[in-house]
Amino acid sequence: MNKLILPPDAENNNNSTTKEVDNREEFSSLLKKIEHLKIPNNDDFQEHENTLQLLLNYASIHFESPKYSQLMQSMLLILVNYSNKTVLVPCLIKTDYPSVLLTWLNLISNRELSRDADRLVGVIYNISRHENGIQVLNSLDTTNKLKEFQKHHQNSDINILCMMTMALLSTPEQIKNDRRRMNNILDQLLEIIVNASKQSIDYICRGWHISEPLIVLVRLICYDRTLDYVLQHAQVEIDTSSTVKFLIDTLLDFYKNVHEDNPFKLSTCTALCNILWSVSLRPQYKEELQESKELKILLEKIAIEKVVINPTQYVPTYIENIQKATDGILCNINNDNQGTISNITENERHKPIDDATIPSKMIDNKPLIMISYAHGDNNVCSQLYDELNKYNRQFDIWIDWKNSKTGYLWGKIADGIADATIILCLLSNKYYESKSCQQEFVYAHDHLKKPIIPIFILNDKPPGWLAIHTCIMKYVRFRNVNQLEQEKLKDLVEMIEENLFGTNPKIDQGSQPPTSLPVHHEILPNQQTLCDMKGDEKINSSTGTDLSRKAVEQWDKNDVKQWFQEKNISMDIWKLYQFENGGELLSYASSLSNDEKIETQQQIYSDEFAEMNKGKRLLPHQFITFAYVLRKLNCEQVANGTKQTTNFPSKQQSVGSNKSQTCEIS
Repeated sequence: MNKLILPPDAENNNNSTTKEVDNREEFSSLLKKIEHLKIPNNDDFQEHENTLQLLLNYASIHFESPKYSQLMQSMLLILVNYSNKTVLVPCLIKTDYPSVLLTWLNLISNRELSRDADRLVGVIYNISRHENGIQVLNSLDTTNKLKEFQKHHQNSDINILCMMTMALLSTPEQIKNDRRRMNNILDQLLEIIVNASKQSIDYICRGWHISEPLIVLVRLICYDRTLDYVLQHAQVEIDTSSTVKFLIDTLLDFYKNVHEDNPFKLSTCTALCNILWSVSLRPQYKEELQESKELKILLEKIAIEKVVINPTQYVPTYIENIQKATDGILCNINNDNQGTISNITENERHKPIDDATIPSKMIDNKPLIMISYAHGDNNVCSQLYDELNKYNRQFDIWIDWKNSKTGYLWGKIADGIADATIILCLLSNKYYESKSCQQEFVYAHDHLKKPIIPIFILNDKPPGWLAIHTCIMKYVRFRNVNQLEQEKLKDLVEMIEENLFGTNPKIDQGSQPPTSLPVHHEILPNQQTLCDMKGDEKINSSTGTDLSRKAVEQWDKNDVKQWFQEKNISMDIWKLYQFENGGELLSYASSLSNDEKIETQQQIYSDEFAEMNKGKRLLPHQFITFAYVLRKLNCEQVANGTKQTTNFPSKQQSVGSNKSQTCEIS
C-alpha cells in the first residue's frame, strides 16, 4: 500500500498546526467525495479506487489518534453505506481495505467496546456479501479473527454481524464439521426472519430488514444438511404448522403488503423463491408446496411478470433470478410434470430459431448426449466436450453454450434434456451448490426418467439426496481436472455406447453406429424370469425365494445367485466370487466403504477375472454397479438395525476387508 508521505513537523514547528488543519480538511473533503460518488455505468471505477486509496492513506496514519476520532467514526459510517452497494466491493478489495479493516479490528479487540466496532464489522460483513470478498476474507483467516474478536465483545448486534459474516464465509466442509456453531447461526437467522415477518409495515427486526437474513439463508441451504435443520430442527418458535408453511405465508404476505416501489421488494421475493426452490427439490417437502393453491397462483403470476433489474446491482451466483426460481418451483410441484421449465412464453415460441439452437437429434436423427454442469467447472466440461466430439459420427452433444445462443435459456435446456438419450452430469461441489444444476438433475431423473451417467470431479462428495440416486449408477471419476485421464475417458465412452446400443460394440471413432437401436421392454417384478448367462440355469420367479422376507445372513448360495440376477449384475462376477452364503456377501461389502477401496478391489479382481476368462476384460462399470448395489444392501442392513453376527472366512477377506459397518456414500 502506498501511503501519503507528510512533511515532518520538526522541519517547521511554526507550521505544524496549519498542516494538521490542512490534513483534517483534506480528510474531510475526501469523505464528502466518496460519499457522493455515483456508480458508473461503463465499469470504470478508477475514480472510486483513487479516492479510496487516498482516504485509506490518511486513515492508516490517524486511526488511533484522538484528534481524528470523530473523522474516523464518520469514515467508518460512510464505508458501511458505501460497501452496502455490493457492486462497489471490488473497489475496496483492490485498495486493500479487507486487510486494513481486520488490522483495525485487532487493535480495538483488546480494549473496551468501541463505537467503531459495530461499523468495522459492518463493513467486513458487507464485503462478505460479494463472492470476490468471500475469497479474499477467507485468505485472510477472517473467521478465526472474528471468533477471537467475539471473545472480547458480547454485544448482541455485533455478534449477529459476526455470525452472518462467518456464515457467508463458510465452506461445505466447515458447515459439516462445525455443526453446533452453524446450528446457532441458523437459529438466529430464522428468529430474525420470523420476528421481521410479523412487522407487516416495514419487515424490520432489530434494525435488520428481512431480506438480509434471507439472502444469507439462501447461501447456506445450498447444502442439504442445513436445509433439513432449518425445516425440521431449528430451535425457533413459529406460529404455523411447519417451517415450510411459514415460508409460503411469508412470501404471500410480503408480495401482497409491500408496494412495487419498495427497493427491497424484488430482493426479498427473490430470496424467498430461491429458498422455496431448494425446498421443492426435496421429495419429502414438496407435498406442502403442492397443497398451496395460492402459492401456485402467485408463482405463475411472477413467472410472466416483467422484472426490471438495476444493472448496477450485484447479485451473487448462488441467487438465481426470481423468474428462474419460480420456473424451477413450478416444474417440481406440478403433478403432471409439465412445469414451466419446459414451457416457453408466446413471444419466445414465435421467435426465429437459428440452426445452432435446433437439437441435432432433429437434424440427422443421431442419438443426443447432454452435458449438465456448473459453469465453475468450465475447464473440465470443455475438455470432456472436445474428447466426446471425436465420436460425432456416433452421437451428437448438447451443451448450453453451443445450443442456447438465442431464446429462452430454461426452455432450451428443457428441450435438450427431453431430446437427449443420455445425460452426463459433471458432479462437483459447484454442481451441488447450484440450484439450476439440481433442477436439471431432478427434471431429468425424476420427471423424465432419463438414463444418467454421473461424472464425479476430484473427491467432491454428493449431498445425501443426490447420493441416494447415484450410489447404484455406473460412473466415472476424474481426479486430474487439468488433464482428464485417458483410461477414464475410455470407460466413459464404453458406458455411453452400452446405453446407446444395448451392448458394447467396441466401435471405432470413424465407424457408423447401428442403423437401429434395440427396443427395451420393462418387465414387472412379478413377471420377471431370472436367468444367468447360461440358458439351462434359469430360475423362475415362481420357484425362487422371496429375498425380501429372508435375512441376508440366512441366504444360501442359491439365494446369493438369485440376488445377483435380480439386481442385473453380470453373472461373470458371480462366478468370479462364488459367495457361499449371505454372510460372505456382507463380509465383503464392508471392504467397499469408499471409492478408493472400490478402485483397489476393482484392480485386484479385474486381474483375476482376466486370468479366469482368457484375457477378457472386466469392464469398470460392471464392477462398480456390483460394488454400489452391494454397498446399498449393506447400508440397508445397518439402517434396519440388522447386525452381522456370523463372520465367515472367505478368500475375499484375504485381500484386506474392513469389517466396519459404517455406510459412506461418496
